[in-house]
Amino acid sequence: MLEAITSQILFYAALAFAFFLPGYALLLAIFGKSKALNALERFILSFGLGIVSVDFLNFSLAGLGLPITRLSLSASIALLVSACLIIHKIRSKKAGLESGMAEEKLFDFSRHQTVLIFLLVFLTIFIKTAYLSDTVFPTATDMGHHMYWTQWMIDNHRLPDYDQMPDFIIGEQIPFGTIGLLSGASVFSAFPVITLLLVNLLGILTVFILALRIFKRKNIAILVLLFLGVLYAVASPQAKFVSGGVVGNIMGNLLMPLAFYFYYRSMEFFETGFAAEKSSRAFLALAIFTTFGLFYTHHLTAFILLFIFAMIAAVFFTANFKDWKKLLPALSRLVISPQVLATFFAGLVFFFLIFTPNYVKNSAVNTAVGAPSKETRVGLTMENLRSSIGEARIALGLLGIIILIAGFKKRNFGHSIILAWAVMIFLMSTQPHLLFINLPSNRIGNYLSYPIAILSAYSLYALFGTDKRSKTSERLASSGNLIRAGFIVVLTFVLVDGISDSASAFKDKTDLAPVAQTFDASSYLAQKTSSNDMILKDHNYITADSWMKIFLMRGYKYPLSRGYFKRYEDETKPREMCTLQMIASPDNAEARACFAETGTDFIMVNPRYDSAQFRKLKNFDQTYSSPGINIYYRNN
Repeated sequence: MLEAITSQILFYAALAFAFFLPGYALLLAIFGKSKALNALERFILSFGLGIVSVDFLNFSLAGLGLPITRLSLSASIALLVSACLIIHKIRSKKAGLESGMAEEKLFDFSRHQTVLIFLLVFLTIFIKTAYLSDTVFPTATDMGHHMYWTQWMIDNHRLPDYDQMPDFIIGEQIPFGTIGLLSGASVFSAFPVITLLLVNLLGILTVFILALRIFKRKNIAILVLLFLGVLYAVASPQAKFVSGGVVGNIMGNLLMPLAFYFYYRSMEFFETGFAAEKSSRAFLALAIFTTFGLFYTHHLTAFILLFIFAMIAAVFFTANFKDWKKLLPALSRLVISPQVLATFFAGLVFFFLIFTPNYVKNSAVNTAVGAPSKETRVGLTMENLRSSIGEARIALGLLGIIILIAGFKKRNFGHSIILAWAVMIFLMSTQPHLLFINLPSNRIGNYLSYPIAILSAYSLYALFGTDKRSKTSERLASSGNLIRAGFIVVLTFVLVDGISDSASAFKDKTDLAPVAQTFDASSYLAQKTSSNDMILKDHNYITADSWMKIFLMRGYKYPLSRGYFKRYEDETKPREMCTLQMIASPDNAEARACFAETGTDFIMVNPRYDSAQFRKLKNFDQTYSSPGINIYYRNN
């Protein structure tokens, strides 16, 4: 009991030490006690900045040839925090950075608003944890793949090179490896899911403060918590992606809004004039720092971000074309500053000369550009979007785009961000051929839920808001009871659609017997076989089979695996047929050639589907048996 309590304390202490403390110290060094950031903002932003900071600390240890251990990680984090505190102490003697927006008192919520915020956050956490309570077990395929590299990092005390596979990016595993090394938590525990859940929640809170800053309306930000936190709390890319171990998307949906927040704050001075404040340069430097962190974390999110940036620039410069003579000098003063240029060029040097991600080395980006090559890449239909994002959010989100365009404030850089964020992802996921994108459309479409949630909140507020500054609400207020009835109808539709979506995702109590059998059989093979043996498993009918490689730790591609049957029929991407033949027809000529070529001598299958073909052959001996798993040894 004491050991369990101690392990929990170490785990949560490691989360705070590795993720929160470095980010908070960095903000303190840059802004000091300035009112440019509210206390709530500092808390939320610290985690994202902490994750990026720890990533670069790991890169630095690797570059110096130092082993990545609990001691080296603790020392490097402590050194970073100490350096930031020293800088803060030195700068505190000088005038701090000020922000004119502090007078807006955006974070001075009323008692009712505060209660509502806490209630929405509580419901968000409650719904997600209720779903995850039955899905937290280590069964997800993607999570198993990521945890293999996490365990590799923990065991070898260095960063993995992924065997030159561009599908994995180092920033996806470093946070887990860091927490594993600092806390000693097992990858088979709940710590990966809890860590991902924390990242997911912080992404939602980042969108909350981003919406608050852009629209300057507290009720819009609160509605964002409703549309993004409480409603559709399970649907992808929310709790389903957390339990499924879709690490890159979850991380990306924290770092992309975080980058947008810093970019917006750096351009916020355009709303009141063209005189940039000192804090604007600091925010832009943080935006660039976060963007580089994103490029080290998930190539798909980074790829999408480039397209969004292009549209943001097009929208903002087009809207402010008449003011270009004032705009360009102001931008020049903002960009040409020591902190901004130093951050940008340091990032470029680091990215291309010191630690280049695998997806750049292998030119993986080239495979994402071109005409769609598969049916899954030709674009989503509106019905696809409705089922994945929710009917209520799609309807209100599209309405929000219209309302935002109608009331577009050209100097509000945030309006350009929100509009480009939603429209670009919508185009990328529904009309990829127009942009020459050759990526799975549903993977891109999952990113649409975040900007659509913001626009849904904006449109609902624009239609029924009571703020005196809302002209739309003033016009609608004259309708009295009719408007109240309309609000009740719309809100009911939204709540029913959003909550029912989460309710339908809950499963019956998970049967853990198949998982236990897989782990027991994997442990058996780890003890009875060596690296000279080759094992073949079946991915179709064995639960949690991807976690098997963590028991063996003999390479990411070990053991061999029979994939989903449809993959062998994919004409656009021909695959080897040995893994299929050796299980389906182990005695035919093709299979015998495959056995000789691969050296496979152990086969792990589900006896309900694949057992009879091995039992009738004399050169296969059954060495392990359970209701869900049989293991056969091929004797030569």
